[in-house]
Amino acid sequence: MPIFEYVCNDCNHKFEQLVMNGSTVVKCKSCEGENLRKLFSVFASTSSEPSYGGFPEGGGCGRCGDPNGPCGS
Repeated sequence: MPIFEYVCNDCNHKFEQLVMNGSTVVKCKSCEGENLRKLFSVFASTSSEPSYGGFPEGGGCGRCGDPNGPCGS
């Protein structure tokens, strides 16, 4: 299911919205405004594998995608 994150440019409210197709009208949950900006978000997944807190070999940063690790550092 495509869930997108938005921020309202009028009232600065951040929210998530399930968008089924391109014709879905998205409005701010707080002020009902349509002056929105779609935020970049990273999808989440679950795994039965144990977590070790590092990057998988050849993986890279999960936030920016840089192959050198956390945001190019």
